[in-house]
Amino acid sequence: MESPSDELELDDAFNILSNSRRRYILYYLYTHDEPATIDELAGQIAAWENEIPIDELDDTARRRVYVSLYQTHLPKLDDFGIADYDRDEGVVELTDRADEIVRYLPVGEREQRDFTWYYVALAGGAVVLMLGILVDVIPAGAAAIAVALGLLAVVVYQFLVSNDDGQADFLQLEDLE
Repeated sequence: MESPSDELELDDAFNILSNSRRRYILYYLYTHDEPATIDELAGQIAAWENEIPIDELDDTARRRVYVSLYQTHLPKLDDFGIADYDRDEGVVELTDRADEIVRYLPVGEREQRDFTWYYVALAGGAVVLMLGILVDVIPAGAAAIAVALGLLAVVVYQFLVSNDDGQADFLQLEDLE
């Protein structure tokens, strides 16, 4: 096993990813982007494995997953420096090193919104406003303000829709099986 400062070896990455519960852990933590308790992880993973909602889980299914996470999977992720696992608190969170493992996973394609038509519409509106200026129907100052506000609105909207802190969609749930 390597120290956390070394790059993750391919064999180690495959070792980590060889178990569906570890892939589920990584998926859950990566998509939630915050620490989770073992109880949260056990409940969600048991629900995924049994293909039922969490509130329909029985204690046996949840406990079986909890024990394997506590004894095996979370310590392994911690040993490789992929996650910080605090046994005393029962909390786990991904480290920066978790990004190294993503390259070995089937990453789902992120839905990219095409903003081209927003800009085409804005340009078309600007042309209409300029024609209005040419025939003295629209004041030039009002047209300039309208175009500037339209451009600002499209840029802000694009930023808000596209900005997800640079994280790619991790992987599709069906890829975890």
